[in-house]
Amino acid sequence: MKCTFELNSKGLIKQRESYDLEFKETFHFGDSLAEYLRSIVGMANNKGGEIIFGIKDKPREPKGLQNNKFEDCDPNKINQFLSQYFSHEVLWGMEVHEYYGKEFGRFWVDEAPQKPIVCTKVYKNILREAAIYYRYRGETKEIAYPELAKILANEREKEKKLWLRHVEKIGQVGPQNIHLIDTFNGEIQTGHGKILLDKTIADKLKFIKEGQFSEKDGAPTLKLVGEVTGIVDTSSVPKTDVLYPYRFGDFKDKFGINNFQFQAILWKLDVKGNPKYHTEISTSKTTSTHKYTKEFSSRIQSIFERYPKWLVETVEEYKKSNR
Repeated sequence: MKCTFELNSKGLIKQRESYDLEFKETFHFGDSLAEYLRSIVGMANNKGGEIIFGIKDKPREPKGLQNNKFEDCDPNKINQFLSQYFSHEVLWGMEVHEYYGKEFGRFWVDEAPQKPIVCTKVYKNILREAAIYYRYRGETKEIAYPELAKILANEREKEKKLWLRHVEKIGQVGPQNIHLIDTFNGEIQTGHGKILLDKTIADKLKFIKEGQFSEKDGAPTLKLVGEVTGIVDTSSVPKTDVLYPYRFGDFKDKFGINNFQFQAILWKLDVKGNPKYHTEISTSKTTSTHKYTKEFSSRIQSIFERYPKWLVETVEEYKKSNR
């Protein structure tokens, strides 16, 4: 990724500082570093952004880094500062880029997945406990009510959607097959008692990023982070066959269709990649198998019963789309 700026005919930077872009002429440690990180957190509470070092102000001239301070900066110290003074993890990075024959430092930060990030303690006159910093156009300051209200509304909406997905999955799997994993107490609630996990194992269990799935587009799962030596009895954990019991052969036998007709159905109903109907399971590094839900089978049967000519018409459409 390159530094985000362009030069005009005079060799000066076209862009102005904005809600996602800030320029600094030099890089310093100490209080200056606290100010940089305040800006980074403010950007994370907005849409993310970057700070580029080596840009002179008035006029905005790309001078480049004049010493090795940026390269000598230890990212671990920055992580320690962020975790010490702010409530949530900040997804950030730092890198040096050669651009127009000069080297520039760059701090970048992603939009925070969970907002708002709150300052948890005072740092001199730069950071205030309980403050929420937000990046506005050209400046970082404590958040105003309209932006805070919008953040809180968005977080409530995200939580609502997450609950709806959980309820939909419970309906798909069946309540009797749902088990809760309590990583705080190290317990799996099975309905027939508890399976206890060693704390060293429970501490290494973390949910994968929201929206990602195991078995490619299959059911949500857990990711084991670190080396885990213990083994938990998974006999009561719902198997993939419970969620996706059908393969092509089952549809071939049930509906008397061939593979080409089946591919036409998948295309027409946009099934692949929809976890309500389909999952792809890797069986080796180079091969995989496709499995389907009972809901998908029921939908095909309903369409066939209501529209006897649907399959013939769908196959013709599929042929034309592949010409």
